[in-house]
Amino acid sequence: MASSQHTKPSLVTFDVYMALLDIQGGLARYVAETFALEQARAAAFVKEWRAQQMLRAASSNSLARGHTSFSDCTHMALKYVCTRNGMDLKGDKADTLVSAWDRLPPWPEADAALAVIRNSGVEIAVLSNGDQDMLEAVATQFKTPFDHVLSAQSAGHYKPHPSVYALPEKHLGCARDEVLHVAGSSNDVLGAIAYGLKCIWSNRNDDAVLDPQFAPTATVTNLSEAAALVKEYIKDAN
Repeated sequence: MASSQHTKPSLVTFDVYMALLDIQGGLARYVAETFALEQARAAAFVKEWRAQQMLRAASSNSLARGHTSFSDCTHMALKYVCTRNGMDLKGDKADTLVSAWDRLPPWPEADAALAVIRNSGVEIAVLSNGDQDMLEAVATQFKTPFDHVLSAQSAGHYKPHPSVYALPEKHLGCARDEVLHVAGSSNDVLGAIAYGLKCIWSNRNDDAVLDPQFAPTATVTNLSEAAALVKEYIKDAN
Protein backbone atom coordinates (compact mmCIF):
# COMPACT_ATOMS: atom_id res chain seq x y z
CA MET A 1 0.00 0.00 0.00
CA ALA A 2 1.35 3.42 -0.95
CA SER A 3 0.03 6.87 -0.12
CA SER A 4 0.89 10.55 -0.22
CA GLN A 5 -0.43 13.85 1.11
CA HIS A 6 -4.00 14.63 0.08
CA THR A 7 -6.62 17.33 0.16
CA LYS A 8 -9.59 16.07 2.15
CA PRO A 9 -12.00 14.33 -0.24
CA SER A 10 -15.65 15.40 -0.24
CA LEU A 11 -16.71 12.68 -2.69
CA VAL A 12 -15.51 9.10 -3.11
CA THR A 13 -16.52 7.54 -6.42
CA PHE A 14 -16.52 3.84 -7.22
CA ASP A 15 -16.13 1.80 -10.33
CA VAL A 16 -18.90 -0.81 -10.24
CA TYR A 17 -18.16 -3.77 -12.45
CA MET A 18 -14.64 -4.46 -11.17
CA ALA A 19 -14.22 -2.60 -7.88
CA LEU A 20 -17.58 -3.39 -6.25
CA LEU A 21 -18.92 -6.49 -8.02
CA ASP A 22 -17.61 -9.97 -8.76
CA ILE A 23 -18.20 -10.16 -12.50
CA GLN A 24 -16.31 -13.38 -13.07
CA GLY A 25 -17.83 -15.41 -10.26
CA GLY A 26 -21.31 -13.97 -10.63
CA LEU A 27 -21.65 -14.39 -14.39
CA ALA A 28 -19.99 -17.81 -14.49
CA ARG A 29 -22.86 -19.19 -12.41
CA TYR A 30 -25.49 -17.79 -14.78
CA VAL A 31 -23.58 -18.96 -17.87
CA ALA A 32 -23.12 -22.46 -16.45
CA GLU A 33 -26.86 -22.72 -15.69
CA THR A 34 -27.97 -21.31 -19.06
CA PHE A 35 -25.76 -23.50 -21.24
CA ALA A 36 -25.30 -26.49 -18.92
CA LEU A 37 -21.54 -25.97 -18.83
CA GLU A 38 -18.99 -27.13 -16.29
CA GLN A 39 -17.57 -24.31 -14.19
CA ALA A 40 -14.17 -24.06 -15.90
CA ARG A 41 -15.72 -23.67 -19.34
CA ALA A 42 -18.26 -21.16 -18.03
CA ALA A 43 -15.43 -19.11 -16.50
CA ALA A 44 -13.57 -19.04 -19.83
CA PHE A 45 -16.78 -17.95 -21.59
CA VAL A 46 -17.20 -15.04 -19.16
CA LYS A 47 -13.62 -13.86 -19.69
CA GLU A 48 -14.14 -13.79 -23.46
CA TRP A 49 -17.54 -12.10 -23.09
CA ARG A 50 -16.11 -9.36 -20.88
CA ALA A 51 -13.15 -8.80 -23.22
CA GLN A 52 -15.41 -8.40 -26.26
CA GLN A 53 -17.80 -6.15 -24.34
CA MET A 54 -14.95 -3.78 -23.45
CA LEU A 55 -13.61 -3.92 -27.01
CA ARG A 56 -17.01 -2.81 -28.35
CA ALA A 57 -17.14 -0.03 -25.75
CA ALA A 58 -13.71 1.15 -26.85
CA SER A 59 -14.97 1.15 -30.46
CA SER A 60 -17.88 3.34 -29.39
CA ASN A 61 -15.35 5.88 -28.11
CA SER A 62 -13.36 5.79 -31.34
CA LEU A 63 -15.90 5.62 -34.16
CA ALA A 64 -17.51 9.03 -33.56
CA ARG A 65 -20.89 7.66 -34.58
CA GLY A 66 -22.75 8.24 -31.35
CA HIS A 67 -22.75 6.37 -28.06
CA THR A 68 -23.42 2.63 -28.18
CA SER A 69 -25.24 1.73 -24.98
CA PHE A 70 -23.57 -0.58 -22.48
CA SER A 71 -26.50 -2.94 -22.81
CA ASP A 72 -25.98 -3.12 -26.58
CA CYS A 73 -22.23 -3.65 -26.14
CA THR A 74 -23.05 -6.49 -23.75
CA HIS A 75 -25.58 -8.07 -26.14
CA MET A 76 -23.20 -7.83 -29.12
CA ALA A 77 -20.33 -9.35 -27.16
CA LEU A 78 -22.53 -12.21 -25.93
CA LYS A 79 -23.75 -13.04 -29.43
CA TYR A 80 -20.19 -12.86 -30.76
CA VAL A 81 -18.85 -15.31 -28.17
CA CYS A 82 -21.75 -17.69 -28.73
CA THR A 83 -21.22 -17.59 -32.49
CA ARG A 84 -17.46 -18.18 -32.08
CA ASN A 85 -18.13 -21.17 -29.84
CA GLY A 86 -21.07 -22.62 -31.77
CA MET A 87 -23.47 -22.12 -28.88
CA ASP A 88 -27.26 -21.77 -29.15
CA LEU A 89 -28.63 -18.37 -28.01
CA LYS A 90 -32.26 -18.95 -28.98
CA GLY A 91 -35.29 -17.97 -26.92
CA ASP A 92 -34.76 -15.67 -23.99
CA LYS A 93 -31.20 -16.74 -23.21
CA ALA A 94 -29.63 -13.47 -24.38
CA ASP A 95 -31.99 -11.28 -22.37
CA THR A 96 -31.60 -13.49 -19.31
CA LEU A 97 -27.82 -13.33 -19.41
CA VAL A 98 -27.62 -9.60 -20.09
CA SER A 99 -30.06 -8.89 -17.25
CA ALA A 100 -27.74 -10.88 -14.97
CA TRP A 101 -25.44 -7.84 -15.04
CA ASP A 102 -28.04 -6.12 -12.82
CA ARG A 103 -27.77 -8.90 -10.22
CA LEU A 104 -24.04 -9.50 -9.90
CA PRO A 105 -22.84 -10.23 -6.35
CA PRO A 106 -20.87 -7.55 -4.49
CA TRP A 107 -17.48 -8.48 -3.11
CA PRO A 108 -17.94 -9.83 0.44
CA GLU A 109 -16.46 -6.76 2.14
CA ALA A 110 -18.12 -4.17 -0.12
CA ASP A 111 -21.07 -3.19 2.08
CA ALA A 112 -18.97 -2.75 5.19
CA ALA A 113 -16.38 -0.70 3.30
CA LEU A 114 -19.03 1.61 1.84
CA ALA A 115 -20.48 2.16 5.30
CA VAL A 116 -17.06 3.03 6.75
CA ILE A 117 -16.41 5.58 4.04
CA ARG A 118 -19.85 7.19 4.14
CA ASN A 119 -19.75 7.36 7.94
CA SER A 120 -16.43 9.22 7.65
CA GLY A 121 -18.36 12.29 6.51
CA VAL A 122 -17.97 12.12 2.73
CA GLU A 123 -20.48 11.40 0.00
CA ILE A 124 -20.19 8.25 -2.09
CA ALA A 125 -21.11 7.80 -5.74
CA VAL A 126 -21.09 5.27 -8.52
CA LEU A 127 -18.92 6.37 -11.45
CA SER A 128 -19.04 3.58 -13.97
CA ASN A 129 -19.49 2.41 -17.54
CA GLY A 130 -22.97 0.95 -17.22
CA ASP A 131 -26.14 2.54 -18.56
CA GLN A 132 -27.97 4.70 -16.01
CA ASP A 133 -30.75 2.17 -15.42
CA MET A 134 -28.25 -0.67 -15.04
CA LEU A 135 -26.20 1.22 -12.47
CA GLU A 136 -29.27 2.30 -10.52
CA ALA A 137 -30.36 -1.34 -10.36
CA VAL A 138 -26.91 -2.38 -9.11
CA ALA A 139 -26.85 0.39 -6.50
CA THR A 140 -29.96 -1.02 -4.80
CA GLN A 141 -28.05 -4.20 -3.91
CA PHE A 142 -25.98 -2.38 -1.29
CA LYS A 143 -27.21 -1.70 2.24
CA THR A 144 -25.35 1.62 2.32
CA PRO A 145 -27.10 4.06 -0.06
CA PHE A 146 -25.14 5.93 -2.69
CA ASP A 147 -25.56 9.68 -2.76
CA HIS A 148 -25.18 9.80 -6.54
CA VAL A 149 -25.15 7.42 -9.52
CA LEU A 150 -23.04 8.78 -12.38
CA SER A 151 -23.12 6.86 -15.65
CA ALA A 152 -20.80 6.97 -18.63
CA GLN A 153 -24.01 7.09 -20.67
CA SER A 154 -24.51 10.71 -19.67
CA ALA A 155 -20.95 11.50 -20.78
CA GLY A 156 -21.52 9.89 -24.17
CA HIS A 157 -18.23 8.00 -23.83
CA TYR A 158 -16.70 5.12 -21.91
CA LYS A 159 -13.72 5.04 -19.58
CA PRO A 160 -10.93 6.01 -19.88
CA HIS A 161 -12.34 9.02 -21.78
CA PRO A 162 -11.92 12.19 -19.68
CA SER A 163 -15.60 13.15 -20.02
CA VAL A 164 -16.51 10.25 -17.72
CA TYR A 165 -14.19 11.44 -14.95
CA ALA A 166 -15.50 14.99 -15.42
CA LEU A 167 -19.01 13.95 -14.36
CA PRO A 168 -18.56 14.88 -10.65
CA GLU A 169 -17.46 18.36 -11.69
CA LYS A 170 -20.13 18.76 -14.34
CA HIS A 171 -23.10 17.44 -12.39
CA LEU A 172 -22.13 17.92 -8.73
CA GLY A 173 -19.80 20.92 -8.83
CA CYS A 174 -16.92 19.03 -7.19
CA ALA A 175 -13.38 20.27 -7.69
CA ARG A 176 -11.01 17.61 -9.00
CA ASP A 177 -8.87 17.61 -5.86
CA GLU A 178 -11.97 16.88 -3.78
CA VAL A 179 -12.77 13.67 -5.67
CA LEU A 180 -11.19 10.32 -4.79
CA HIS A 181 -11.90 7.47 -7.19
CA VAL A 182 -11.76 3.79 -6.27
CA ALA A 183 -10.87 1.89 -9.43
CA GLY A 184 -11.16 -1.81 -10.15
CA SER A 185 -8.97 -2.09 -13.25
CA SER A 186 -5.73 -0.71 -14.64
CA ASN A 187 -7.64 0.96 -17.49
CA ASP A 188 -9.81 2.79 -14.95
CA VAL A 189 -6.70 3.86 -13.03
CA LEU A 190 -5.21 5.27 -16.24
CA GLY A 191 -8.29 7.35 -16.97
CA ALA A 192 -8.69 8.70 -13.45
CA ILE A 193 -5.04 9.66 -13.02
CA ALA A 194 -4.79 11.15 -16.52
CA TYR A 195 -7.78 13.35 -15.72
CA GLY A 196 -6.21 14.53 -12.48
CA LEU A 197 -8.21 12.62 -9.86
CA LYS A 198 -6.73 10.87 -6.87
CA CYS A 199 -7.20 7.14 -7.38
CA ILE A 200 -7.06 4.12 -5.09
CA TRP A 201 -6.79 0.88 -7.04
CA SER A 202 -8.53 -2.14 -5.51
CA ASN A 203 -6.21 -4.55 -7.29
CA ARG A 204 -7.63 -7.94 -6.36
CA ASN A 205 -5.84 -9.83 -9.13
CA ASP A 206 -2.32 -8.48 -8.58
CA ASP A 207 -2.41 -6.76 -11.97
CA ALA A 208 -0.04 -4.01 -13.17
CA VAL A 209 -0.51 -0.67 -14.90
CA LEU A 210 0.36 -0.68 -18.58
CA ASP A 211 1.82 2.85 -18.56
CA PRO A 212 3.75 3.72 -15.36
CA GLN A 213 3.19 7.46 -15.81
CA PHE A 214 -0.46 6.80 -14.89
CA ALA A 215 0.22 4.83 -11.72
CA PRO A 216 -2.46 4.99 -9.00
CA THR A 217 -2.23 7.25 -5.99
CA ALA A 218 -2.35 4.10 -3.87
CA THR A 219 -2.85 0.38 -4.42
CA VAL A 220 -4.73 -2.00 -2.10
CA THR A 221 -5.91 -5.58 -2.43
CA ASN A 222 -9.55 -5.18 -1.38
CA LEU A 223 -12.22 -2.68 -0.42
CA SER A 224 -11.61 -2.98 3.32
CA GLU A 225 -8.08 -1.67 2.76
CA ALA A 226 -9.46 1.05 0.49
CA ALA A 227 -11.87 2.20 3.20
CA ALA A 228 -9.10 2.30 5.80
CA LEU A 229 -6.97 4.39 3.46
CA VAL A 230 -9.79 6.85 2.80
CA LYS A 231 -10.16 7.30 6.56
CA GLU A 232 -6.42 8.02 6.77
CA TYR A 233 -6.69 10.67 4.07
CA ILE A 234 -9.58 12.34 5.88
CA LYS A 235 -7.76 12.25 9.22
CA ASP A 236 -4.53 13.64 7.73
CA ALA A 237 -6.42 16.54 6.11
CA ASN A 238 -8.19 17.60 9.31
